[in-house]
Amino acid sequence: MDAEIPLPGGDRIAARVHHWLRLQLMRSRFRPGEKLKLRTLAEELGVSPTPVREALGRLVSEGALEQLDHRSARVPLLSDERLREVCELRADLEGKAAARAAELAKPQDADRLAAIHARMSEARVAGRSPEMLVENERFHMEVCTLAGMPVLLRLVESLWLQCGPLNAALTRMRFLHRPEEHPHHDVIRGIRQGDSALARLAIQRDITVYADALIRRLPEINVAAKE
Repeated sequence: MDAEIPLPGGDRIAARVHHWLRLQLMRSRFRPGEKLKLRTLAEELGVSPTPVREALGRLVSEGALEQLDHRSARVPLLSDERLREVCELRADLEGKAAARAAELAKPQDADRLAAIHARMSEARVAGRSPEMLVENERFHMEVCTLAGMPVLLRLVESLWLQCGPLNAALTRMRFLHRPEEHPHHDVIRGIRQGDSALARLAIQRDITVYADALIRRLPEINVAAKE
């Protein structure tokens, strides 16, 4: 279980399992086509199968998983059209969030984003791909949190549930930016300077560049998932 999300006792176990599974999907632990088995997850988390069943059911209803049978669910494969739609919506919503964050954020908020990006870059260079994916997700969610728009944040999270499993493919690609030219730097600069336009365009560029790379690799990803 992720150290950030300790499982409590009582009736909230299912909610915690659901939250943990959401994060794992967003952070690419589970890949397209992967089967999530109820009993395997229950054993890993140290809980009974019941809260895991409830959590998987919620994720199926949210469109993040496909039900296979009463004991398992699967991470769906995305079509080219679906992935494009998800990424376009992410660019719109996260762009709005970055612009609002630039209006509201304090200097320490920009410092926090810079620290997250530094950890992400260090993990990428060191080949620690799971850690890099975690820090990238943290960066984007932190920008949305700084916008102070909880409805928008939940919408963005729902989009990450769909595209997150694909992001692991990015770790097998060449660097798409030189480290000093990564769009996150301009996002941080825009937020630090209160420049809404810069922050918006930078986060949108980040999403678009990586979305284009994923779309080019999508047939290969889907074929591998079916094997």
